[in-house]
Amino acid sequence: MENKDTPQLPLEQLRQIRIEKLKELKKLGVDAYPSDSYKNIDNADVIKNFEKLENEEVTVAGRINSIRKHGKLMFIDIYDASGNVQIYIKADELTEANHENSELKYDELHLLDESDFIEVTGKVVRTKSGEISVEAKRLRILAKSLRSIPKKLKDKETRFRRRYVDTNVNRDVYERFIRRTLFWKAHRDFFDEHGFIEMAIPVLEHIPGGGDAIPFVTHMNAIDEDLYLRISHELPLKRLIGAGYEKIYDIGPRFRNEGLSDEHLPEHYAMEFYWAYANWNEGMKLVEDLFNYIIDKVYGGKKEFEIRGFKVNFSNGWEIIDFAEIMREKYGIKDIYHVSLEKVKSALQKNNIEFDGHLNVPRGVDSLWKNVRKEIAGPAFLVNHPKYLSPLQKPSKESPDLVERFQPIVAGSELGNGWSEVNDPLDQFNRFMEQQKLRDQGDEEAQFLDIDYVEMLEYGMPPTFGYGHSERVFWFLEDVSAREGVPFPQLKFEISDTTKKIYGLQDYNREVISGSDVKDDGEIQTADSGREESGNGGSDAKSEPNSTKITKEKALEILHEHMQNTNLRRHSYAVGYAMGAIYDYLKEKGMLDASAPDRETWEVLGILHDSDYEITKDDWDNHTKLTLEWLKEEGVDETHPLYLGIMSHNNKRTGLREPQTQMEWALETCDELTGFIVAVALVKPEKKLEAVDLKSVKKKWGQKSFAKGVEREQIEQCEIELNIPLDDFIEIVLKAMQEHSDELGL
Repeated sequence: MENKDTPQLPLEQLRQIRIEKLKELKKLGVDAYPSDSYKNIDNADVIKNFEKLENEEVTVAGRINSIRKHGKLMFIDIYDASGNVQIYIKADELTEANHENSELKYDELHLLDESDFIEVTGKVVRTKSGEISVEAKRLRILAKSLRSIPKKLKDKETRFRRRYVDTNVNRDVYERFIRRTLFWKAHRDFFDEHGFIEMAIPVLEHIPGGGDAIPFVTHMNAIDEDLYLRISHELPLKRLIGAGYEKIYDIGPRFRNEGLSDEHLPEHYAMEFYWAYANWNEGMKLVEDLFNYIIDKVYGGKKEFEIRGFKVNFSNGWEIIDFAEIMREKYGIKDIYHVSLEKVKSALQKNNIEFDGHLNVPRGVDSLWKNVRKEIAGPAFLVNHPKYLSPLQKPSKESPDLVERFQPIVAGSELGNGWSEVNDPLDQFNRFMEQQKLRDQGDEEAQFLDIDYVEMLEYGMPPTFGYGHSERVFWFLEDVSAREGVPFPQLKFEISDTTKKIYGLQDYNREVISGSDVKDDGEIQTADSGREESGNGGSDAKSEPNSTKITKEKALEILHEHMQNTNLRRHSYAVGYAMGAIYDYLKEKGMLDASAPDRETWEVLGILHDSDYEITKDDWDNHTKLTLEWLKEEGVDETHPLYLGIMSHNNKRTGLREPQTQMEWALETCDELTGFIVAVALVKPEKKLEAVDLKSVKKKWGQKSFAKGVEREQIEQCEIELNIPLDDFIEIVLKAMQEHSDELGL
């Protein structure tokens, strides 16, 4: 007989049952949360060393995974960080208990539940069934759980938000983060063995530098100044080279205020090292040794990895790929360092590589390289980059047309950067000023002028090699996405409705708790219910306010009355179709919120979201406000999901309401994506939606200069707020648009 709370009950009631048990424990004088434990052996060691420990007394502890009762016998499985062990309990052996020491007798064990932490002292035995066990002489409760760990957990958003549950359910995730720790430990051990010194440098900087990225800004009250969270470790470490240190490195977080994706996180760990008096060839050899050392220490004898669909073998050495040679081999370009734009265009066209009208030689050559790179399994080093692709790196002493730089290539991607550092202060100043001009022209990612760093160079810095890579290397070795590769990926702050209800937080306003409304916590099926964790489940039940419903026909009437521009109308149609398709996807997958309005309301929101745009396009701060007035005139209540959805659109300018519901986030994401897909279609020779596929959309996605006005980061919120992978999301919206291509004029 298994010990289970009553199934089918909602979480609040299951939790209350456990609270009642907690009260009973307190009445007995049992402290259910003692501050001490007498554990003296790991569970795995009991199993591993059974022959030595048989009939010896041990004290084990862990979380209860299951409870089974057979007459006057009880079996409890517990697990700690090392693994599982069975507890064997006889009714006539556990007849006394010191309640003041948090001990329980056999007839009090009904107060235990799965997920509680217990400690057991007793002899190591083997049961009649052959199971190695600890026969309980004393049993103490160490922590009473009020919520049970589920048996299965697959929903990604729940896993990311409650990683402490994920690691209890999914052992592979638990072990991955142990390897992540070993990954960085291996770095430190390697550098220590090679005479490097770890230097912890500031995270807060007056001037961010060392990379092209948008920094996070904060404020230090003590000096009343804005500071930046570092985007790189580079400039402080090179200052330390100027200070006389010759081999230094730092490992720690860096922050880049950019989008979330499968390969990028705004906050992530990274490593950079600097080596005085070394050249880039010596550095390349050291980086190869570093990779091999890490792989050996973290993965033992494993040398072959499956990464992003590639088989990557690290046992055969690293290939050296010369930039000029591979361009000559793949495209017949004899001199990539002095190639004409016409030859670049010709190579792009012959290889069906898309480009837009703003093409120049650097962008074109970079596209040609990326087309080659995507087929390279590696490991390999790319060397001899053209100077026009690396304007901030030191030119080669052998040729001014190339730079002293290399990049490790693994599974079709670049995983790091190494180069000879610029140590000419006047040259460095001029490079900073070139970057400053770009910033003045609106490039937020261009580097700041750091005059203090230039001043350091004037005192002198020896020839230096520098290299850096991030934990993206670890994600690749594990073959997981960025958010799967870190314990706590950044997500929008949320508190579940159930938790709000339990703790009486319903009236907290968004200025106090700045998160969006979320799915009910009841979505987490407990182990007690025996169900698999799989998201919201969806429902056709609706609880919309008592107000006039706007039909699709009425929405089109409103749109046509206030919007005359055909292309603007078509955009609204496209968003409406996309909204309906997203609704269908969420419902089919069982991910639709129970409180979500019906499909037609989703479509209507898409149709009407820009209905006042033609009138307010020169008064952007009031965009959507007219639409809200029109809805009121139609009898739509201010609490209706449609009204709230319009309020959430253009919220960055109006400040009326941040997106909170699935429907509102669907609008935020597909509004931008439909425009992007149209842009992709228009650069196709056919200028038709039927010519567009996922591959062509993703190609343009990576070109920052293409469709600059589209907020890619906003589209990527589909993964966080809707739990829909980006590729799937693109295909959903694209298919919806293709099915209505005639109405969209494409």
